[in-house]
Amino acid sequence: MLSNNNMKVHSSYSLMTTSDNYICDSNDETLLTITSNLIHRSSQPNIHLPNIVIFIITFNQLNSCQCQKRLSIDSSLLSYSFLVGLINRIFNLHSNFLIKTKHNFVITDDFELDGCIMNHVNESIVELTVDRHDKHHRCKNETNANDNYELIETENDCIIATIKSITFRPETLFKKATSWLHSSTNTKANKCLTKKEFLQMLDHSNGRLLNIHTFRQRIYDSGCEESIRSTVWCYLFRIFNETMTNEDKNQYQIDAREQYDAMKQTWQNKNESEIIILENLIQKDVTRTDSTVKFFDNKKNLSRQKLLNILMNYCIYHPEPGYVQGMTDMVAPILYVINDEPLAYACFCALMRYMSLLFHPDGIAMNRRLDLLRKTIRAIDIELWHKIEQCDIGNLMFAYRWLLLDCKREFPFKDIPRVFETLWASLPIDRFESTNVDEFSSLPIFTRRHLSTISSVTNTILSSGSNSLTPEDIIQSEHSSIDAHDSDYREEHSSSAFDLTTSYSKQEKMTIESSMPLERWLTNFSLIDNDNDFSDMFTIFLCMAILEQNRSSIMHISTSNVDNDDQIGCYFARLARKNDAQQALQLARHYHRQYVLFQIRMKQLLLTAN
Repeated sequence: MLSNNNMKVHSSYSLMTTSDNYICDSNDETLLTITSNLIHRSSQPNIHLPNIVIFIITFNQLNSCQCQKRLSIDSSLLSYSFLVGLINRIFNLHSNFLIKTKHNFVITDDFELDGCIMNHVNESIVELTVDRHDKHHRCKNETNANDNYELIETENDCIIATIKSITFRPETLFKKATSWLHSSTNTKANKCLTKKEFLQMLDHSNGRLLNIHTFRQRIYDSGCEESIRSTVWCYLFRIFNETMTNEDKNQYQIDAREQYDAMKQTWQNKNESEIIILENLIQKDVTRTDSTVKFFDNKKNLSRQKLLNILMNYCIYHPEPGYVQGMTDMVAPILYVINDEPLAYACFCALMRYMSLLFHPDGIAMNRRLDLLRKTIRAIDIELWHKIEQCDIGNLMFAYRWLLLDCKREFPFKDIPRVFETLWASLPIDRFESTNVDEFSSLPIFTRRHLSTISSVTNTILSSGSNSLTPEDIIQSEHSSIDAHDSDYREEHSSSAFDLTTSYSKQEKMTIESSMPLERWLTNFSLIDNDNDFSDMFTIFLCMAILEQNRSSIMHISTSNVDNDDQIGCYFARLARKNDAQQALQLARHYHRQYVLFQIRMKQLLLTAN
């Protein structure tokens, strides 16, 4: 329990391990006994135990009836005495019993338990049988009310054994005595990826990235230095991949510039009305995007013109979804970091492969995110949810901008790169992969009719938040804006013009801290059946972190003012670009790690039923 025991699970998801060390302190004597036992066993040669063990335990009762439970156990907890205590608690036994394998091998100590697990290392489960009343083998019934673990019961007789959370518990002498050992690890883990570390991740002979998963894990945990961020982002967006040498990366940039310029000249040489309409539409938003950031006020580097060019290229060669308000917010940080127009265009195209559905006029993706946020708030903080229902009728329209733009406008601009790279590193590694699409191929420019339909419909959706459009809505859409009720944005403008549904992939491994305590709010989530839902969850937890940061203020909002039915929205409009990004990321990672681990363990347990 004192070491970082990592569980390796086959998955299509990027690495998401915890950098926090959870010290369990309910019963120091019990903890020392189990830890000492684990250290002794792990020091034995040729013994490798999986970090999460799945048991199917069948209890044979006196009347020949059987009761079966499926159990997921952290190896940091597992020992023979611990297993005996679990069986006592799970089946509510008050007598002696015998533990046997499916081949009738009797387990009586740690050595035999380790051998049983090692014999099943290539299988998904370990099957055990519990027989009551055996006069030759007596299991001591030692259930301790102060045990360091708890059982989370889920559906279909599934149980997850996990370490108890230490939140708000007094620090024990044992914890104080060992905290120095973990503090150095924590300090190192909290430091961002440096240029020196990054260069060590590359093959010194050719520049290939040696381990993409370790790299993404590092970014997820702590982000990176500004000096290497442009290259790091190219890897996160899969513009660069781990097979590319330095020569390959240089050649990609040369080819990208040549093809990008050719695409840009194609529409710049056309003096057609649809091109002019689109350019005017985008220019209006580009002018006011991040106007307080010096980079975009520097006339010498023509940053705003580059923003316009990138969006024009994207919208002309990607008529679905066309241009939608909010896209400028997503391009701006990319151009700021990459500072190369063709590369920034390629990165934006990769980002839109992940985000384009959020800008689609059908509103399906946005409604899914809103539903996930509702469910998450109710699961984690039901009292806060009741308050939001009172003030906001539960529609969460104040969070619409958060969910559309991945909270880009909720933190200071200087913190956005760290927020975005953490989010992108949390996504499945293939989320930005192109599917037989060459972003630099010159596709036909869409027609005037297609342009006018797409731009009008998408802008109406953004301004109204509605999924149903009338002809009147479409006619009025030219004057609509996502910022119509965003006081902060108006002020800025005026001041300066795990695919978890299938078996785990063998191509990628996920490492997760197995001894992380799981909170009971997780049982309010069912098994994820939609890959997109899983991908959305870091953004959802980031929104939840913002709410928790401001919980006290929200709870004190008066509901007596009948003239204002959007008091929470007004409150957060005043907080735009002022929330604490570091604290929000820390809390979002905490929620996200627990959620990912819980989903994987649930998937493992439920697979044993098939």
